[in-house]
Amino acid sequence: MSDLFPAYCELISSPAQLARCQEATSVSELLSVIKNLWQQTALSDDQLIAELVQLNQQIIDDDKIQLAGHWLPYRYHAKSRSIHWCLPAGHATEPFQDETISRYRQTVLLNQFITPKTALASLDIQAKAVQSITPAGFIFHLSRCGSTLISGCLSELDTSCVFSESPVLTDILLDRELGKTAQQKYLQQLIDLQASVFPSRTHVVIKWNAWDIFRWNLIRAIYPQVPCIFLVRNPVEILASHQRSAGRHMSGDPTLAGVHLVFNKNQVVPVSLLDFRIDVLKELLAEIQLIGAGSSVCRVDYHQLDLDKLSEICTYFRIPFTSKEVSRIKSRLGFHSKSPMLRFNEDGVEKQKLFSPMDVKRIEQTLLSLYNQFSKNN
Repeated sequence: MSDLFPAYCELISSPAQLARCQEATSVSELLSVIKNLWQQTALSDDQLIAELVQLNQQIIDDDKIQLAGHWLPYRYHAKSRSIHWCLPAGHATEPFQDETISRYRQTVLLNQFITPKTALASLDIQAKAVQSITPAGFIFHLSRCGSTLISGCLSELDTSCVFSESPVLTDILLDRELGKTAQQKYLQQLIDLQASVFPSRTHVVIKWNAWDIFRWNLIRAIYPQVPCIFLVRNPVEILASHQRSAGRHMSGDPTLAGVHLVFNKNQVVPVSLLDFRIDVLKELLAEIQLIGAGSSVCRVDYHQLDLDKLSEICTYFRIPFTSKEVSRIKSRLGFHSKSPMLRFNEDGVEKQKLFSPMDVKRIEQTLLSLYNQFSKNN
């Protein structure tokens, strides 16, 4: 272990030292600040960088460090059972949290040189330092049905804090070796710790991955009172969108094999990619229908999404909004949810043309009744 390890731990735990580092506007200035804080002015820049590389590789399990409230936990590495942290720079406005994290890591100079990792077990200590929160709302969806549009619009509100498909929450749910009880504990701690770095944004909304609907019982047991939205869309349009650019759960990703048997099906009995996607969507629709039948949830269809529906969702999540914020939401509605720099053009009819009439018939024969049943109950 590096002799500078105690100084490293003190720096990442000290708001004053972090603030001093963040005042630096160049690499040379930042390295000079760190040398002075550590009383290592004799080190060259290259020597200090080499020390930092070594220090960043250390998985810290020291109970004396304190990252809560300053650093954002953004990734979980199952093999090493470690949590990765970065310094935030403003709340999330990007379509997905991994894009927000990329912005943090690129724009915050200190993140390019100091990247702490802590033992998963140490989350118990970190979480004790922050307030336990109850999220304002959860968004569950089938994918490609407006969830990113909703989360993006909600990010325009002054008091909201949106975590859209948070990688660290995804990683925890995919590590089945943790067991249900541990997953529940770490999910709650990570949500609390992520929320703690945005204290003025008290209305936390989490958009889960499409496949997280299969973990509904686990998630709901932690937060039984959180308002939930279930989003659906015409199955042909969903699958056409994946035909253009497949999402993780529609690409045969082997890391999802433990989530549901449907993700293993193609490996046991190979089928066409479209048949695989039809099977996945069928199971998602069946699950969301089963849950919705016995739960107090808000059912929303993609084609209902307009300014009035977004206002209803804000009210359902009990997030206050002003006329100025509504104007921002209205502006956001005019742009593509996943590419906010591009103007939005309705393409549902165009999407359906991506399939042959025979393929459309196969999709509708398998999925349309489930979709219509959901819409009827809406």
